[in-house]
Amino acid sequence: MYEKKIKYFDVNVDSRWSAMPYGREEMIKLDRLFGHLGSLKGQKLLEPGCGTGRLTEILADHVGADGLVVALDISPKMAEAALARTGMSPNVKLYTAALEDFPVDNYMFDNIICHQVFPHFEDKQKALSLLYKCLKKGGRIAVFHFINISQINDIHRKAGTAVEQDSMPEESEMRKLFAGTGLDIKFILNDDLGYFLSAEKI
Repeated sequence: MYEKKIKYFDVNVDSRWSAMPYGREEMIKLDRLFGHLGSLKGQKLLEPGCGTGRLTEILADHVGADGLVVALDISPKMAEAALARTGMSPNVKLYTAALEDFPVDNYMFDNIICHQVFPHFEDKQKALSLLYKCLKKGGRIAVFHFINISQINDIHRKAGTAVEQDSMPEESEMRKLFAGTGLDIKFILNDDLGYFLSAEKI
């Protein structure tokens, strides 16, 4: 299903957008995410599409020694880089796998962080159904990007590669997708700080 995208992300493992540590601007945007999530100490988090682990290592710090971050990526090169970045931390489990192929039944998560990955899901309804399945009741899903929806879709459209068709659905479509899986959207922000959707399993 993801063969072309795997090759694309493998090739881009050392690209600036995938490998460079977050700068001040990105950290300010992450403050909005963590401000909403509150304390994550001791929680179990799922991060599909973890890339080179830039956010993974930050999430590991937030959950602490008693928590767990399960991070997935379809790209072996990206997953390898994420493993190197997190230093084989005992509170991080990294897998080279697509969400659709991962045994979600093995876990129940407090929070799921879809950081800059949602447009890349081939079947977004199926992906949400799987995420719903492994989320605790009252657990939350965050769909989070450093740029807004227009910028996301424009960058992908102009890429002329395996990701050129990977778009972020408009608000009405996102509400329909989430409602179809029993996930209650609390808010959708789409502004200068990027794109941020928060939903809860009811």
